[in-house]
Amino acid sequence: MVGSELVDAVVVVSAGGKPVPFNTHRRSSSRVTEELLDVNARYLIEDKEIGHGHYGVVRKCKSRDTNVDYAIKTIKKGKVGRLELLKREIEILRTVDHPSIIKLVDVYEDANHLHLVTELCTGGELFDRIIAKTESDEGHYCERDAAGIVHKILSAIEYIHNEHNICHRDLKPENFLFKSAADDSDLKIIDFGLSRFEDQATHMTTRVGTPYYIAPEVLEKKYDSACDLWSIGVITYILLCGYPPFYGDNDVEIFKAIQRGTFRFLSPEWDSISVEAKDLIQRLLEKDCRRRLTASQALVHPWFEKVMDTATTAANLRVNMQHMNHRLKRFVGANNMKKLALNIIASNLAEEDVGHLHKIFHSIDIDGNGVITTEELQRVVAAEGLINLQAEVISLLEGIDMDGSKTLDWREFLAASMDRAIFLRECNMRKAFEHFDHQRKGHVSMEDLLRCFGSQEEALKILGDVDIDKDGVITFEEFQIMMKASTC
Repeated sequence: MVGSELVDAVVVVSAGGKPVPFNTHRRSSSRVTEELLDVNARYLIEDKEIGHGHYGVVRKCKSRDTNVDYAIKTIKKGKVGRLELLKREIEILRTVDHPSIIKLVDVYEDANHLHLVTELCTGGELFDRIIAKTESDEGHYCERDAAGIVHKILSAIEYIHNEHNICHRDLKPENFLFKSAADDSDLKIIDFGLSRFEDQATHMTTRVGTPYYIAPEVLEKKYDSACDLWSIGVITYILLCGYPPFYGDNDVEIFKAIQRGTFRFLSPEWDSISVEAKDLIQRLLEKDCRRRLTASQALVHPWFEKVMDTATTAANLRVNMQHMNHRLKRFVGANNMKKLALNIIASNLAEEDVGHLHKIFHSIDIDGNGVITTEELQRVVAAEGLINLQAEVISLLEGIDMDGSKTLDWREFLAASMDRAIFLRECNMRKAFEHFDHQRKGHVSMEDLLRCFGSQEEALKILGDVDIDKDGVITFEEFQIMMKASTC
C-alpha cells in the first residue's frame, strides 16, 4: 500500500513518491488564529518525535497546569501552501465530538508555527497493525476483530455525515490511531486535513484522496459524502485479506482498476470468510454511489450481529444512543414546515432506508404497543448509563409529538431520526414539496400554508423564514435550502 495523496492544485505525486508543493493559490493570510501565543508557557514539550507528516512533527507534551499528557502537532506555516485548509481542519476538529475522533484540546500559533494539542494516542496506526497481521501466520484480521474496527469507523463517519454534514475525503489506515496498545483499544480518526463541510446543493469536484482508497466518482470529479463509504469498503477488504481490492503498478493503473469497479474474492484468503462479510464489502464498493450503503445502513448490516461479541455490541449501542439524542434535538429545533415535510418523507420511505431504525424503535418500545412513552424513553436512557440526558427526554418528546398524543408513534420517531442523507434525496424533498404545492403550481403560497397549518400567524412565520427573495411564495429551491439547513 502506498500513502501518496492526490490533490488537485495542492500537491503533485507519483506512485510511492513524495508530495511536491504546487502553489497555485496565494495565501489569503499568514495567520490562522486570532492571536499569537507561546505554547511553551502552558505545555512542557518533549524533544523526541513520535510522528511526522508533510508539514510538521508530532511530539508528546504535558500540561503545566494539570500534568496530563497530550500530543502536540507542530506545523511549519511556511511549508503550507493554503493556510485556509488548516483553518478548515481546525474548525472541523472544534466542531466534532465523538469517541472515534481525535479530540482537539488547544490551538496555539506563533510567528512561524501552528501547534495543535490533542489527546494522546500511543497504540500506533491501523496501517502498522495491518502490516503486522500480514506478516503473521494468519495473514489478516479475523472477522470478529475486523468487524469491531469497521464498526467504530462507521460510527464516526455516520456522526460527521449526519450530524455535521462533513465529508472526510481521505479515509485510509494511516489516518487512524489506536488509543493504546491493547487489542480492543479505541480507534481514532486523526487527520481531517482534506475534509470539508458539504454543500448539499452542489457536488464536490476537487479530486482528492489516496490512490488505493479513492472512490470512482471522485476520479470523475463529481461526488458527495458517499465517497467515504467506498473508502471504508476498501479498508474492510484489506483488513480481511491483507491486500487491496484495486491495484496496479502505478497510480494510473490503480485508477483504471477503480473506474472499472470490478474486484474478486480470491482463494485461498477469502475461502473461509463469511457470506455476510463479502456482502457488506460488495454493498460498500458499489460503483453507483446512489445505491451504495450509507453509514447508518452499514452499521446494522447482519455481519456485525453475526461476528461481534455482546460487550462490543452494547458499547456501540451506547454511542449510538448519544448521537440519537442529537438527531432528536435537531428535529425539535426545526420549523413546523420542515417537521411536517419530514413526517411526509417518513411515511413514504422504503424498508431498506429504515431497517436500522426499526431496531432502535423496538428496543425503546418496551411493552411493544407501537408507541414510545416518556417513561419508556427515560428507562432506556437510564439503562444505557446516560443519566445526564434524562432531563431532556420530556421536552424532546413534546417537540417531536406532532399529533399531541403525548407519545411517539413509528412515523413520528422515523421523521425525527432518519438519516440526513435520506431525507435530502431530491426525490424525497420533491414528494414533500408537492404535499404543500398540491395544485402543482411550482411554488407554495400563503394559501397553501394556511391549508396545511390552519393558522395565519404560523403561515406568516414560515413564509418569513423560508421565502428568501421575499416575493410572497416559496419555490422548490427555497424549500431545499430550508431542508438542508442545520437546526442544532
